[in-house]
Amino acid sequence: MTTIQLKTETYEQAQKIEELLSKINFVHDIKVEINELDQFTISKLEESAELYISNPTSFKNWEEVKAEILSKL
Repeated sequence: MTTIQLKTETYEQAQKIEELLSKINFVHDIKVEINELDQFTISKLEESAELYISNPTSFKNWEEVKAEILSKL
């Protein structure tokens, strides 16, 4: 099956496209997902970026953190 992924500016736009495509008989399945970051998450990411810029040595490499977590399982 061929898949097409569309990204829209707003959820309402996605819903309008979903409604339109659902009326076309060759469309098998439609999924509308909201993949937006909320303001809290954005602020935490910005805060983390500022901390990293000010002191990059205080951050651990993801591979090291992952290995540490897996070793505790």
